[in-house]
Amino acid sequence: MRCKNLNNTVRLNTKLKFFGCCVVLFLFSQMLWAQSKQTFLDFNIDFSYADVALIEFAKQADITIIFPYEKVQYRQANALKGSFSIEQGMSTLLDNTGLAASFERDGVVTIKRISIRDTLVEDKSLLQDIVDLLIGSGDKIMIFPEEPSSIELIEVRGIRGSMDWALDIKQESIGVSESIQSEEIGKFPDLNLAESLQRITGVSIDRSEGEGQFVTVRGLGPQFNTVLSNGRRLATDNQGREFSFDTIASELVTSVTVDKTFSASQSSGGIGSVINIKTARPMASKDFKVAGSLKATFDNNSQKTTPQGTVFFSHSNDKLGWLVSLSHQTRKARINEVQTDGWLLNTDIPSEQITSAADNIFVPRNYDQRVRFDQRTRTGGNVVLQYKASPNLDISLDYLQSDFNVKTDSTSLGHWFTSSNLENVVTDENGTATSFSQNVGHATDFHARTFDRPSSVSALGFNSRWQASPKVLLEFDVSSSKASTKDKIGAGNALTLIGYLNRSSFSISEGNILPHITGFDSSDPSIVDALGDVTGVSDYLDPVNGRAHVMMRRGWNIEDKFDQLKTDITLFDGLDSNLDIKFGLMYSKQSKRNERWDNEKNAVHCSFCGYFPEPDLPNGFQTVFDAGNDFLSSVSGSENLPTRWLRHDGETLFNFLESASDINFDAVIRNNSFTVTENVTSAYLQGHHSTTWRDIELSSQYGVRYENTDIVVTGFESDLLALTILDQTELGQLNSPGRIISRSASYDNWLPSVSIKAEWQDNIIARFGLSGSLTRPTMGQLSPSLVLNTTRQGGDLRASSGNPDLKPFESTNFDLSLEWYYQPLSYISVSYFKKKVSNFIVSTITQTTINDVTDPSTGADSSAPDSQDILAEFDLTTPINGQTATVSGFEFAIQHDFDSGLGVLANMTLVDSNAKLDPTDISQKFALTGLSDSQNLIVYYEKGPGRIRLAWNHRNGFLQSLVQIQGPEPTYVRSYQQLDVSASYAVNDNISVFVEGVNITEENVLKHGRYPNQLLLAQQPGARYSLGLRGNF
Repeated sequence: MRCKNLNNTVRLNTKLKFFGCCVVLFLFSQMLWAQSKQTFLDFNIDFSYADVALIEFAKQADITIIFPYEKVQYRQANALKGSFSIEQGMSTLLDNTGLAASFERDGVVTIKRISIRDTLVEDKSLLQDIVDLLIGSGDKIMIFPEEPSSIELIEVRGIRGSMDWALDIKQESIGVSESIQSEEIGKFPDLNLAESLQRITGVSIDRSEGEGQFVTVRGLGPQFNTVLSNGRRLATDNQGREFSFDTIASELVTSVTVDKTFSASQSSGGIGSVINIKTARPMASKDFKVAGSLKATFDNNSQKTTPQGTVFFSHSNDKLGWLVSLSHQTRKARINEVQTDGWLLNTDIPSEQITSAADNIFVPRNYDQRVRFDQRTRTGGNVVLQYKASPNLDISLDYLQSDFNVKTDSTSLGHWFTSSNLENVVTDENGTATSFSQNVGHATDFHARTFDRPSSVSALGFNSRWQASPKVLLEFDVSSSKASTKDKIGAGNALTLIGYLNRSSFSISEGNILPHITGFDSSDPSIVDALGDVTGVSDYLDPVNGRAHVMMRRGWNIEDKFDQLKTDITLFDGLDSNLDIKFGLMYSKQSKRNERWDNEKNAVHCSFCGYFPEPDLPNGFQTVFDAGNDFLSSVSGSENLPTRWLRHDGETLFNFLESASDINFDAVIRNNSFTVTENVTSAYLQGHHSTTWRDIELSSQYGVRYENTDIVVTGFESDLLALTILDQTELGQLNSPGRIISRSASYDNWLPSVSIKAEWQDNIIARFGLSGSLTRPTMGQLSPSLVLNTTRQGGDLRASSGNPDLKPFESTNFDLSLEWYYQPLSYISVSYFKKKVSNFIVSTITQTTINDVTDPSTGADSSAPDSQDILAEFDLTTPINGQTATVSGFEFAIQHDFDSGLGVLANMTLVDSNAKLDPTDISQKFALTGLSDSQNLIVYYEKGPGRIRLAWNHRNGFLQSLVQIQGPEPTYVRSYQQLDVSASYAVNDNISVFVEGVNITEENVLKHGRYPNQLLLAQQPGARYSLGLRGNF
């Protein structure tokens, strides 16, 4: 840590030129420093913690001091009032603290080193040095001041300042830790927390509609990372444990730290990492402060400009500090997409229609092209109170609230394929259907869909820290976090469909990403309607073709609450003068309720399925929508896409059909809703030891954590009574009334850890870590209910069930790193890591019948039940523990700051595992998701009032999921790169103007199935540009 002058802002010495006048400057600086040490200065420092006192000393003496924060933060310094020289003042301040200052010379003109050691220093033999290395004593803490004020100083804020602070944290940490710091209050380096985190080695992200949402660390996905706010667990708005980083405005955050190694005092839950989001503190600065920003953001796809604003108010004195911040963002986005819900494996294609030989055959479920119009509103703020009740007692209360509301309105053109009706099927050597046609049971559909996401996250925390004596620190913390996605109307995935029976041909051309579909757009007088009559169809843009079909409302209403109570006790110099002992207790309770709301019970959603002529839809319900000539224009094959289709309003259609019948399409709560209550009781013991051997400073941290986990899962279940035929593709379900079911489980875990840091010559650091960690099973995998996921003709029957007896993922982690800090703001590092993870959860699929229910589409009459119908066989997917996998990799990073103001940061992560998916093995049910190499490059220039920053990120292709929207086939994401830019100009000390650009090269997100030509998604989020004004007073 560095305690710095100029109102506690970051400062660095001006680099003195070494050509021509080195000797003169050296002698001059010696005289200045000697004179400043003897000058008497007025000090007024209250009795307080040593870190606070040293910062205040630096400000009042107008010098800069650098020290390891964690080594001095809890020690009590003395009051210092009156006139003293720097040496006298430092001696008085640190008297009887176990710390003493001696001033030494290094022969470097811009840096003076101060070594703070135990007051008693003994000459030691080599044997004693070896003993001290193993069990030794001898606390040694280093403080490095910059040149006194008589030598020219420059104030470093912005890009270089934030990187400087991040580097301090990395360098002083015992374990492997990285951080991103705000450039100034209300200004995080990127527009999104996830986008900033991906700049860290080992961290990569998943994007959603043009914004980073989920984080993967060292090849382990979102559910394997514990996310904290100010050291406390955050609830999540998802069905599982994964945290959505797009829910919190980056302007409210001062730093994000990623701990890749683990200690006994840390909360468990993440075998990938522990990510701590820190918000602003009022006592970080004195007096009254106001800061804020206003900007306008232009979305290149939607051609809309929207506002964004943030404001901070804070005030503090020696006793009380308060802070209030507010942030509001609105973004009107347009996202262009082409999507296939899934590729079905070995379905019931008539054998005589298969014109090529392949061991397995994959056919698309559908083929849609869509335009989404999103209004994404993010509103948040935080309130912080800090009270110093006495020199020994600090109390703080903080509250964070962030609401992220996504309202969508999308329109799409789609084609639905039924395997049993496919004709002239041609496959490639992998079995992917590259060409086929369908003339019976095929439909051309126009959809209106919503993907609303009304999410919210909040965190309330109270903390007290009492220095009971110079050697005893007591800390008490209680917190509660809530998160929700409120959707009881089924708007999270609502669908209304107007379509008609038609025909089409599907083909994939080599070299093109997008398939080509033809034959649907022209009129055809020979088409047979749903009643069996030859009525024909006209041009696909003629509304007269339109018939009602699926009318679906579905979504998840999610409520998550995480309460935590913990106490920590630290004993300084516990057994000897170099050993600090820390121990504590923690109790947490998480209650997550996932409610499924839809209108699929007893097939209400399919009341008008079949494309029947009644009720007759008014032609005015549909209008022609033009997606534009640039619709996915940068994706190969886009020239074959139709850019015009019919659009309708979903709610208007819902209301019309309800008025034309006695049907209510409202969503109701379903039997696959469930609640998980998880109680965790934990205790830990941890030691922190420091010593010096030869010229190497050694710090070690070791401990063990015990955790007991009790789980209660409550859900609903109903019996399947019958399957019914809805139309030529869908089967309906008749179910009994639901009943409550409940299951419980319990398990214990011991998590040992050790971290060792060796520092040589103050700039070369080696780290070693060995630890145990765990991640508890995903919430959705614990539900005891049997859920029917798919009931379609042609044998497409799928069900799933959770397993409350699942054990947690357990990992043994090994870390080794070497870092060289060869000049200020510059370093080179290399790290190796390996994780051995057991109890991986895999899905087993078994064939099962349910209550002797038959499939009515299998008998002599495929359109009605008869005596020859056979039992319906479902593919039942159930999670179990069993697999063990290793993840290993290397991380490389270099950061260099040039004297000219130019700087560069580059890093690369290489990840490997023994649990990769072999695409040719369709029987493989387990593989690690999220594994991919990644690279980052940041180039910045900061001099005078101007700053500019270019940030490039590249992530290699990776396996995202072992399932698709429809079916148990894998989902891959192709390699992706993005270039962002930002620049600012300080008009004066208080006002600056800035511009920002996100994805300025307009890259697209591409996903595919088991093989690259099995398109799942092509998404065109477009670029965004911002212009704004920032103030700090």
